Amino acid sequence: MTHLIEVREHGRAPVPEDAAAETPEEFWSGADCSVTKTAGHDGWVLRAGNRVGVTRTQTAAGEVTLQVRPKLETADVFFMADYAYEQRHDPLRLLDNDIGLEAVLRDPTACLLVWHVRTIRRFAARWLRRDYQARHQVLNGKVKGRILVNRYVTEHLAVGDAARIPCRVQERTQDTPNNRLLKAGLRYIAAVSHNLPVPAARRAVLRQVNAALPLFAQVTDIRVSPADIRATSTRGPQRRYASVLAATVGLLQGRLMGDEVLPADGTSAFMWSMPVLFQEAVRGIIDSSPHLTLDPGKPGAARIYDADGTRRRSSKVDPDLVLRVGADRTLVIDTKYKDALPSGHLPDEDVTTVDDRHRIKITRADIYQVVAYCQHERWVNSTGALLYPLVLAPGDQLPAPMEVRGFATPVSLLFIDIGKSAAANLPSFVQMLRQHAQAELSSRVG
Repeated sequence: MTHLIEVREHGRAPVPEDAAAETPEEFWSGADCSVTKTAGHDGWVLRAGNRVGVTRTQTAAGEVTLQVRPKLETADVFFMADYAYEQRHDPLRLLDNDIGLEAVLRDPTACLLVWHVRTIRRFAARWLRRDYQARHQVLNGKVKGRILVNRYVTEHLAVGDAARIPCRVQERTQDTPNNRLLKAGLRYIAAVSHNLPVPAARRAVLRQVNAALPLFAQVTDIRVSPADIRATSTRGPQRRYASVLAATVGLLQGRLMGDEVLPADGTSAFMWSMPVLFQEAVRGIIDSSPHLTLDPGKPGAARIYDADGTRRRSSKVDPDLVLRVGADRTLVIDTKYKDALPSGHLPDEDVTTVDDRHRIKITRADIYQVVAYCQHERWVNSTGALLYPLVLAPGDQLPAPMEVRGFATPVSLLFIDIGKSAAANLPSFVQMLRQHAQAELSSRVG
C-alpha cells in the first residue's frame, strides 16, 4: 500500500493511523516535520517546517511518500537552485522549449536531475577536453610508441608470431577518466529517472540526457569503481572540471539524493531548506551581476568582558549578505523568506500589505536585528535592508522599495520575484539594487 501525504511548507496535513505508527520519527524529523495527535482529535496531524521537496521510505504499512510544496504557490525552486548552485548566467533562458518545466517543478528530485544534466551538457559543449592517454595496441608489421618487450617475447615471438608487435601508445583523445565519469553520471541519471513519480518529469529528464549524450560519443561507458574516481584529475588544463566532477561524484555516491531515488527499503529524499536556498540564490544573483560586490570579509563578533576587562566569551555576528557601497560603506541585507506570506494569509499586527496580492510579515525582532548589525564595529557607515521574496504575475512590475523610519538610518524593505516570471524580472531587481546602493552612497556623501 502507498501513502501519499501532500502538504504546503509550514502547513498541516492528516496522516493515516498505520503510516504514523509504522514510520520512524527520524523520517519525519529529517524532513523538518512533526507528527502529533492533538487532544480531542482522533487522527494524527503532520506539521511541516522549512524544507520543501520529496522524501520516501518503506515501512511495514507500505511505502510512505511525503511531498512538501513551497508556501508561495508558484515559487520557481528551479530558478533559485540554479543561482544557489552557482549557475551564473541567465539560467532559464537556456532551457529547451520542450523540457516540460511544469512537470519537472512538481517533483524536486526531477528538478535536481535536470539541473545536473544541464550542467554537464553546458560544460561539455564548451570545455570537454582531449588529453593524452596510454593505450596498449598490437600492431601488425609496424611499431608505434614503445614496444612492450616482455609481452612481445612471451606472447608473440615464443609462438612464431613475430609480425604482431604489442606497443604502448600515447594518444590524444576525449576518452579520458574525467569524461568517462561525466558520461557515467548521465547514464546514472537516465537509470534513476524511471523511478520518478511524475511521468512527464521522467520524460523531461530523459530528453535532457539524450540531448547531452551525443557530446560523449567518443567516450567509453564504464561501471564506476573507486579506481575510476581516483583516476580523475583537476590539475593544470583539467582544472575546469573541478566543480562538475565534484557534483557528479556526489550524485553517484548518493550524497545528493540518498543511495537511490526510490530504494527497495530505507529512506530516499531530496529536500531544500527554503530560507537557505533563497539566501544563497540571492548571493549567486548578486555575485554574478556587474557593478555589485559582496563583502568577502569574515563575520563580526560580539565579545563579553568582565569588570577587569578580561574577555569571557564571544558570539558570531553574521548578516546574510553584505553588499559593498563605495570604499568604506556597506548595505547589510537580511533575507526574509520565512516572512513572505501567501496572498490568503489573514491580517495581523505584523502583516504589511505591499500591493493587492502580496503581504509580508515585518516583526520588531527582524527590524531590531538588522539595526543591530548596522551598529557593529565591523560595518561602520552601513545601511540595513530586509529582502522579501514575492511571486509576481506575468506583466506585474517589481514593487518599489519601502522604508522603516524612526531610527538614525531608515531600514529599507526590498523585494525580488521568485515566481514563473523570475528570470524576466531579474534585471529589474539588479537595477533596483544598484540604484538603491548608489542613492545610499550619494546621501552619505551629501
